[in-house]
Amino acid sequence: MAYPTFTCAYEKDHNPPLDAEADTWFQEARSLEKELRDWPRVVELYEKAIAKDHWKAMHNLARLYRTGWPGRPGVKKDTQKMLDLYERMVELKVPLGYYNWAVAAERGKGMLRDERMASSYMFQAAQLGSPQAQVALGNYFAFSLPREKQDDPMAEQYFQCAGAQDNTAALLEAAAFYNTAKANYPRALFYYQRAASLGSPEGFMRLNWVFDPESEPGFTLGYKPDKQLAELYKAHMYQVRDNPELRFPKLAKEHPLPPHPEQGLDAEHPDRRFAL
Repeated sequence: MAYPTFTCAYEKDHNPPLDAEADTWFQEARSLEKELRDWPRVVELYEKAIAKDHWKAMHNLARLYRTGWPGRPGVKKDTQKMLDLYERMVELKVPLGYYNWAVAAERGKGMLRDERMASSYMFQAAQLGSPQAQVALGNYFAFSLPREKQDDPMAEQYFQCAGAQDNTAALLEAAAFYNTAKANYPRALFYYQRAASLGSPEGFMRLNWVFDPESEPGFTLGYKPDKQLAELYKAHMYQVRDNPELRFPKLAKEHPLPPHPEQGLDAEHPDRRFAL
């Protein structure tokens, strides 16, 4: 099939604005969801926000309907309600809505599996800046095609675009690509550190493994051990596990990554740090 021309877009430039009152209801629902699990009130607040086109509330409520949540009373699994919310997101041209619909079509969630529809929506999501869609396409071009058709340069464009956004899951995927497909360990570590700065426990765990003197060689990516740095990253890992809201915006400045013993600051440009 012919693939659309690559376009790097950012989700924040395409997401519709959120109504302030609706966002207050959304934040209250999130808080209740995390703490009290008062499901009737959570659903009520999300629905009030949705009435004002709050697309984040649509996504969260669809997630509840996708799996159902136990409770007395809980939230009953309802795939049709999930799809209805995804459809509303698409109508509002929310990048995440296109991605959600693509995944539903790919997996046959509430509909017949439709790979052509899934691909179409996935590309549309990526062109609207969805980092989830961008890494999905990056993985497709790098790993899913037959070996002779794999396209690492195309994959790299998608991973770099996704990696420029503040999405921890996308950053971890970009790190994995540079580690596995490119064997560019400084770039992989760069993305792990960016994910960590945004509160990713896995990002901190990976950083800890790299510098821990007791790590197996496969986890160090060839870096020299640094016990003090490893302990710092481990401490931060436990902190964000206890408090997922923690962020470390100065992490890269306060703890710049050391040069790799063989690849320097970047396997492609050993004399300078990788920049977005």
